[in-house]
Amino acid sequence: MRAASALPAMREHVPMDAERRDDTQESAHGTRDSGHTREEESPAEEPLAQVRYGLGKELLLYPDAIVAVYREAHEETRYALASIRRLILMPGEYTPSKLVLMFELDDGTTVIAAEGMSNARGFRPLLARLKEIAPYIELDPENMDEQLAQALDIRRRYSLGCYGVVFGSCLLLWIFYLIVAFIGHFHP
Repeated sequence: MRAASALPAMREHVPMDAERRDDTQESAHGTRDSGHTREEESPAEEPLAQVRYGLGKELLLYPDAIVAVYREAHEETRYALASIRRLILMPGEYTPSKLVLMFELDDGTTVIAAEGMSNARGFRPLLARLKEIAPYIELDPENMDEQLAQALDIRRRYSLGCYGVVFGSCLLLWIFYLIVAFIGHFHP
């Protein structure tokens, strides 16, 4: 089934320096500012998929890991794909449109990777790429892609409904104004 991996850590929390705003800066010795060597993570390595959500938050999918980047807090958390058993996507507690992404790891712990993720449209390509490179990761719910498509459709319908109500209200107010103006014109 799943090949054993010799990755050094399942999850790695790396604080980002305040001066470093992107992940591509290196020091003169060929090491990254956070202490990682070039062999651990190449700065030229492009993510396979990227999802931006919230203010300064993003998920990056690499061939061997998923990285949650929090630019405002100047930190990033790396989860090795080999250590992820299941990917869980749930609606938010107070705002169902803001999704919560959790990983169930091999050691049985469940961690929240992204909270308040509202970019379902951007998450669908990441999910498709994840299925290609790590088919052993279980999805919860199993039809996650279909549910994300349904959520996008519901959001679009809701937006159109809201615009329709606003437009209809304006139209009714305008017609009411015309009736009042017409009656007022004949009754001095």
